[in-house]
Amino acid sequence: MKFTAEHEALRKTVRDFVEKEINPHCDEWEEAGEFPIHDIFKKLGNLGLLGIQKPEEYGGMGLDYSYNLVAAEELGTAHCGGVPLAIGVQTDMCTPAISRFGSDELKRTFLAPAIAGDMVGCIGVSEVAAGSDVAGMKTTAKQDGDDYVINGSKMWITNSPKADFICLLANTSDDKPHKNKSLIVVPMNTPGISFSPHLNKLGMRSSETAQIFFDDVRVPQRYRIGAEGTGS
Repeated sequence: MKFTAEHEALRKTVRDFVEKEINPHCDEWEEAGEFPIHDIFKKLGNLGLLGIQKPEEYGGMGLDYSYNLVAAEELGTAHCGGVPLAIGVQTDMCTPAISRFGSDELKRTFLAPAIAGDMVGCIGVSEVAAGSDVAGMKTTAKQDGDDYVINGSKMWITNSPKADFICLLANTSDDKPHKNKSLIVVPMNTPGISFSPHLNKLGMRSSETAQIFFDDVRVPQRYRIGAEGTGS
C-alpha cells in the first residue's frame, strides 16, 4: 500500500510523542519496573492515539488498520519495549472485542474511557497451566441470578497492577473446552480480586506484570462481551 499525507501526519504525531514523553524516561522506568501509565495514557488519549481504529461514536478516529500500523512502527522507536507493550495491550488486546462485539453499555462504560485515556485495561487469558494451551484454562464464571461469580487466577497479565478493568476469558459452562468460554469485562476494584507481587522480569521491565486471583468475584452477566460461549 502507499502511505498518504494523513498517514505521515499521524506518524509525526506518534514520533514526536515518543521522543518527548517516553524516550527521556526509559532508563528510569526500566530500572523502577514501572512507568506512570495513567499519565502517559491520558496524554495519548488526548491526541487520539488510543482509538485510531475505534468508532468515532465512542471517541475514536474511525480509521482503518493501516493507521494503527503506522503508529505501531513509530512506537517501535522507543528506547524500551515495555511502554509500547503496555500501549499495545490497551489498543489491540483488551479493547478490540469490546469495540466489535460489546453492548452499548460496555462501550460507554469501558471502551470510551479507554480511548480517552481515562481508564487502563488489561486482558486475562493465560494461566499458570494454560499459557499457549488456552483450552486448558481453569478459571470459571458461574451464573448466580443475574450475575457471574468468578473463581480462578490469571498469570503474566501486563498492565494488571494499575488497570481499571480486565477483559477476562473464563469457562462459563461445562461444555467442550472450545465451546465453553466467554469474555467478560471485570472492573479491577471489584471485591475478591487480589494480586501477586509484581513479577521481576528480565526484560520489558517498565510494563507492570502480575498474577491475578479471583475469589468469588461477582459481576453482572450484562458485562459479558457477545453471546455466552463465543469467547474462544
